[in-house]
Amino acid sequence: MKRWGDVRWAHLRECWALPKATPQVRSVLLNGQLRNLMRVVPWYAASNVYTAGGVFYVLWPFVQGQPWQPWLIGFLVSQLLWAGHALACLRRAGERALDIRDMHLSAICCALCALFCGLGIYFGALFAGDEGSRLLLSAYTPGLIATGVLVSITTPLLAFIWLSILTTAACLMVARLDFLAQGMTIIQLCCYALMLTVALLFASRLFVKRIEAEQAAEQQRQIVGLLLRDFEADAHDWLWESTRSGELTRVGMRLCELLGQSQAELLGRPLASLFTQERLLSVGSDGEVGPTALQQRMNAGLAFGGVVVESQVGGEVRSWTLSAKPLHSANGIWTGWRGVGADVSDARAREADGVRRERHLHHLAHHDALTGLPNRRAFLELATQQPALGGCWAVALLDLDHFKTVNDSLGHDAGDELLVAVAQRLRDTTADGDALARLGGDEFALLLRQLPAQGCEREIERRLHAVLEALRRPERIREFRVDARASIGVSWTDSVLAAHDLLRQADTALYVAKNEGRDTLRLYAPGMNDRLRARLAMVSDLSLAVEHGQFELDYMSLRDAATLKVQGYEALLRWQHPRHGRLSPAHFVPVAEESGLITQIGLWVLERACTDALSWPEHVLVAVNVSPVQMALPTFVDAVVNIVQRVGLPPSRLELEITETALTQNPGQARAALQRLRMLGIRTAIDDFGVGYSSMAQLRELPFDRIKLDQSFAATLLNEPADGMTHSIIASVVMLADTMHLDVTAEGVEQDEQLRALRSLNCRTVQGYLFGSPAAAGRLPAG
Repeated sequence: MKRWGDVRWAHLRECWALPKATPQVRSVLLNGQLRNLMRVVPWYAASNVYTAGGVFYVLWPFVQGQPWQPWLIGFLVSQLLWAGHALACLRRAGERALDIRDMHLSAICCALCALFCGLGIYFGALFAGDEGSRLLLSAYTPGLIATGVLVSITTPLLAFIWLSILTTAACLMVARLDFLAQGMTIIQLCCYALMLTVALLFASRLFVKRIEAEQAAEQQRQIVGLLLRDFEADAHDWLWESTRSGELTRVGMRLCELLGQSQAELLGRPLASLFTQERLLSVGSDGEVGPTALQQRMNAGLAFGGVVVESQVGGEVRSWTLSAKPLHSANGIWTGWRGVGADVSDARAREADGVRRERHLHHLAHHDALTGLPNRRAFLELATQQPALGGCWAVALLDLDHFKTVNDSLGHDAGDELLVAVAQRLRDTTADGDALARLGGDEFALLLRQLPAQGCEREIERRLHAVLEALRRPERIREFRVDARASIGVSWTDSVLAAHDLLRQADTALYVAKNEGRDTLRLYAPGMNDRLRARLAMVSDLSLAVEHGQFELDYMSLRDAATLKVQGYEALLRWQHPRHGRLSPAHFVPVAEESGLITQIGLWVLERACTDALSWPEHVLVAVNVSPVQMALPTFVDAVVNIVQRVGLPPSRLELEITETALTQNPGQARAALQRLRMLGIRTAIDDFGVGYSSMAQLRELPFDRIKLDQSFAATLLNEPADGMTHSIIASVVMLADTMHLDVTAEGVEQDEQLRALRSLNCRTVQGYLFGSPAAAGRLPAG
């Protein structure tokens, strides 16, 4: 264990030194002690010369004749030496720190000065010849001792030297004088020196502690500064300080680099002016955003955080959150701000991107990608919310007429162009406040709002007739003129019915509109449900008709106009319905085509007709009607060939009758199918020629074997003179057919007058009730 004396000495040394501190701190302490001393020494030396001169002047009458010159020279030289050394140290202080050598030299100078001052006191007391001079010395001596200690208060070594020498000299002076209180005076002088020593050590310790605290604070500042520099160098954040109103007094280099400006350019500028006023990004997590919000928080004078500011840096959006605390002076006055800017660019960009993706996904989930209109889901949501708003409103379903023809003939790209064009027309004609959507395919929907309570149906018809008129204008798709007409079914309510009820009723009205001619508008009526239920029942019955053997075939003969000899028979489908009796094709074929059941029924008709034809004479052919739905199937020709081969009927005895509608829906596919059929030896005929889309180009480009004139021509012959228009048309068709080596058959011949007229026009084949009603295969006349 350390001795008690060592411990006490270690504590005592801390009054003028820092033994446990680093060499650098000890050097700073010594430099500070000496600099404080050197600043006072020249003035103290001058004071000593002045006061000593005054005392010497008073004692002059008593020292005349004494050897005073050596003392005076030594006194002056010592004072000048100490003052000169102090001035030299002060001049070198800007170049280097004062060290222990300067302390030693100063201590020598101090000792010399104290020695000559002590000699002057001692001998002055001996030579003083009266009480007044001795009283002057008694007053001068304590002041000289005390002022020397005060001058050297930061350097206890020098103070101890000064105090020790002058106190010793003073005690010797008192001891040589002859007066009653000599002992007490010496004791008082020693006590006085002791108190000065204690005060000196106390004051010196305060100075040492102050220097130690300053060094610790400086070291802390350096550490903090180093950490801040590392922080600003390695992080995306930056520090700042400003006045109360926001003018920058300190700004981090990171922000300077980001903004491309120097610190000199940024200092003095308002912090809020560095950022954009307008919002560059908008995210849900934002609280206070922008320079205005920042300035408001700074004006409040309270600590704040989380204020977002933005700037455009190099074409990139940068964002920071600013946090700050107010700065106060020592007396508590608010002087400014100190804060940090934390870079949140990536986080906000990710959040904004997430918001954009979410909005995009929501848009995709609620909008049609092709037309940009709301989709079925969005429309149903709007329609479901509408009853709660009250008032009259309506749902209209719009379906394009013959859109499949455009897709099949011009391609799906052209169909998409048509849908986009239709969507734009619907946008242009939809009333303000109404909602428009694409439900899928070629079906659109409108939600009609703000309908008047009186005259609601009239307003619905007015709005939707405007839509029909807009769609009746032809559309140019690439090089083609395309009709974009539509059928509309609509149902309305005064908030009594729910959305799903209106949609179901509007769909029923749309079905009626399509079956009553298309390009029209139908408002829902209660009786429409009966027709729809009847249709659904018919579809259900049709699906079982083939399986249960409910279909039958009748045959109508095709005869030579001159000899009336049978050339063939046309198969006519009949349905022996279990409840409704015998039905003609006009009652169920449209439903079969819409439901797709016509494909199965058509194959049954073809196979049954070919089988029946095997029992006829070899020169008699069989004609079978083909639905447009069948013609649209890529496998149609293969199915025909398969049936003919399986039944064993020669292909030349089979003639397929194709309507003009089937030819217009997909001309390219129809041409390819007809060419394959001709190559296989199967005959084809264009049925109901002269109505609809008939054109000479079809006869020239498509490989037909027969033209069947529509029965309307034969009917017109009865009411027209021999040089009438119908006679001319038939004659022209017959002449053209002869040129192209085609047969011509006139349908609907029911009277002899019609037959005679057709013979006169050189029509070689006729068909009609004049030659008998259609009959089953077992009841046909032989030959």
